[in-house]
Amino acid sequence: MRRTLIALVACATLPAALAAPPAPAGPQDSKSWLESQGLEAAASKEFQDFEAIVARVKGAKDAQSAQERVLVFAKGKLAWQSSPKDLIEPVSKFALHSLGRDLDGSGQPQLHFSGYSGGAHCCTTHYVYKLKPQVKRHAVYPAKNVGGTDFMELPGRKTPIMVSADDSSATVFAPYSNSYFPLVVVEVSPKGKFQFAYDLMRPRLPGMPPPVCAEPAATANPWLKERCAEFAGAKRKTRTTEIQAKLKEIKSSRSADKVKWDDYYATGVLSAVAAEMNRHAYTGYAAAGMNWMETVWPGNDTVKVTFLDKLRESRAKSVFADDLRVLATDTR
Repeated sequence: MRRTLIALVACATLPAALAAPPAPAGPQDSKSWLESQGLEAAASKEFQDFEAIVARVKGAKDAQSAQERVLVFAKGKLAWQSSPKDLIEPVSKFALHSLGRDLDGSGQPQLHFSGYSGGAHCCTTHYVYKLKPQVKRHAVYPAKNVGGTDFMELPGRKTPIMVSADDSSATVFAPYSNSYFPLVVVEVSPKGKFQFAYDLMRPRLPGMPPPVCAEPAATANPWLKERCAEFAGAKRKTRTTEIQAKLKEIKSSRSADKVKWDDYYATGVLSAVAAEMNRHAYTGYAAAGMNWMETVWPGNDTVKVTFLDKLRESRAKSVFADDLRVLATDTR
């Protein structure tokens, strides 16, 4: 009788056991997944079914031991995490800028984060990733020393813009702290490229401020406001007069064959001339910049020839070298 009762109980409970759902195979949400990996969230953002997290080793005391990485979860499951092969240089710290914004005008949501490599004057890189149909790298901008900013929306524009600067001439014409970094306004193209927002950089005539300077939302950025003020007529005239005076002083102090690069470098005149020429070039009027130079620094002494060679080299190594060529020929 006892055996029969045990058998009947077993038979009665068997269908319920068969109907029970299987146990979950591992964590099913970001918090549980982080716990299982010994990680913690340093920053996070959510959009619809997506969650982006900057994760670090729990309790880490420094950047090296934190081993930061960017994670993307879709519906609570890990969809992607950054690895060294995804990055153009090692990263010690990540910043999460946005999740879900349409940055290239495609109508699709994207992820924007940046990585900082650490070290003196170095180095920030911006990354834009598509979220659908799978998480995939879309565009990269090595902003280097200048860092760049987050994207901002402007009325009437399909794509947001980023205000940044080009540091390709840093230390070439002056020490780093005194180097002039030209203003750049960039956007992300649907083809996956950080490029100049040409309509906001090229004014109608040389010497005029770039069109971005007429955008209140953009000039709320103090650095951009300062750059825009440099195009005022009175300031341009004062700079030209000061440059001419410095050049005259250098040449009058010794014979032409005795004047060296360091004489120009130390007085700051090389930096001032390069800055003025870059104001022209980065608004699409490099030829006008050359004409201006001939009025303040006529002739072809050896220092001037070297200066022009170095200026061309710095522009050629810029991440925006192609954009500068397009900007010079774009007459829209």
